[in-house]
Amino acid sequence: MFEDIFGEFSKMQKDMEKLFSKMSNQFKEYAIRDVPADISESNGDVIVKLDMPGVNKNDIDLAVTEDSISVKAKRKDILEENKEGIYRQERVSKGYNFYTELPVRVEPETAEAKYENGVLTVNIKKAEKQKNSKKVKVE
Repeated sequence: MFEDIFGEFSKMQKDMEKLFSKMSNQFKEYAIRDVPADISESNGDVIVKLDMPGVNKNDIDLAVTEDSISVKAKRKDILEENKEGIYRQERVSKGYNFYTELPVRVEPETAEAKYENGVLTVNIKKAEKQKNSKKVKVE
């Protein structure tokens, strides 16, 4: 009795793996990957470094506001059409999508970006005037 149940579960698992494999192959061009980021402050600048290997710098869309940064990039397709002789293929074409609020206000018009060796570095001047805050006594 239990052997039949486990056999059915095993068959169902294999069927699901086939289904997800087919689905992932169909949606590879829409895949997005996480972007490792470092955000720091130095000499009055906010510095954002993003690891985005395999991207052409012309395919990077960068937007900076007073309190956030947004980066999107499409990585060119590296899949080979001729699949004969391929045993394993993990290097797929994926885009990058990154958004974060910055820890301090910045001056977006001062943003400068450089893409080198797969790393996007964005330098932005810290705004002179930061958001006002007020300490409020709780009664």
